Amino acid sequence: MTRLGFLGAMNRDLVAQQDCATVLDALRINASPLVETPVSDEDAQRGAELLQELGAADYLGGSAFNAARVAALLNDGNEIDLAFFGVAGTLGPSRPHLEALDGWGFDTSGVETSAIPPATCLAIVEQAGRTLLTAHGANAAIANWLERQHSALAIAIARCDAIHVTSYLDPASPALIARILERARIDNPELIVSLDPGMAWIAPGGDGFARLLAQTNILHLNSEEFTRLLGKASPAEIGAGLQPGWLLVARMHEGVTLYSEKGSAPYAPELQDMDVRDATGAGDTFCGAFLWSYCQDVTRPQRAVALGFALARHKVGMAGPLALTDATRREIVTKIVKAEW
Repeated sequence: MTRLGFLGAMNRDLVAQQDCATVLDALRINASPLVETPVSDEDAQRGAELLQELGAADYLGGSAFNAARVAALLNDGNEIDLAFFGVAGTLGPSRPHLEALDGWGFDTSGVETSAIPPATCLAIVEQAGRTLLTAHGANAAIANWLERQHSALAIAIARCDAIHVTSYLDPASPALIARILERARIDNPELIVSLDPGMAWIAPGGDGFARLLAQTNILHLNSEEFTRLLGKASPAEIGAGLQPGWLLVARMHEGVTLYSEKGSAPYAPELQDMDVRDATGAGDTFCGAFLWSYCQDVTRPQRAVALGFALARHKVGMAGPLALTDATRREIVTKIVKAEW
């Protein structure tokens, strides 16, 4: 049976529709509206308590965790084995991310637990936009974990057929993860590495990121990331720095373009008007669905693109993470299989 792993952050997101100035004043935090500001874990905890009192939505998040959630939703028949690698924080008496992954049937032997809270994002939403207050939480120790567990992680990842990697804020993490993947390929030369780097890794670039790209088979980019990474280069030039047989998956609002050594294949389905309630996590939803489909048949990446796009569209119509009834899941998957883009 095919085994799909996920490596990345596990965060806690609190989202409140409130006046930003009022919240910042109550917390006595000096932050600019409509931007992201780092705060201490202590300030994040105070902020979480205040936003909960104000009725904030409280979600478990993190890019890899969100993608893993979607793969689990689709994996109702246990078509593939699922595994997760990361550091899970503690809230009160529980470790909610670890408990969720266990409940979804993931192998969590590659998850280390931390006594401190997960990384926290406080999102204060008003008509003008979002103000974000973020704290590293358990992810502050990620570089230490990657170095300390280098050999064990490489051996465990080598047992996967595919591994999906997403970014951490620690600048040392790209090089450390690249080194782990290089070691894993010694045991499993056929390992497929899927990378969703985000602007957190694309913007600073550097040797560590270049080394990580060199281990990548499937590179996922949204429109902003695509433009930033390519610059004056072509997709083929970027692909030349990836693994042989590479795929570059460029997500846009209206469709997806799949680039490979054979050229480009655009996917632009006819779209119906819809109310967009929450676009946060749409890219992660795409990646989770894409990988679940791709791992079942690597010869049909187009089918994986179509399923990823369909579920990402479905997700933006609801607040919070993707939720699927059994009937909706079957309907969407069946429709994609019949369409055969």
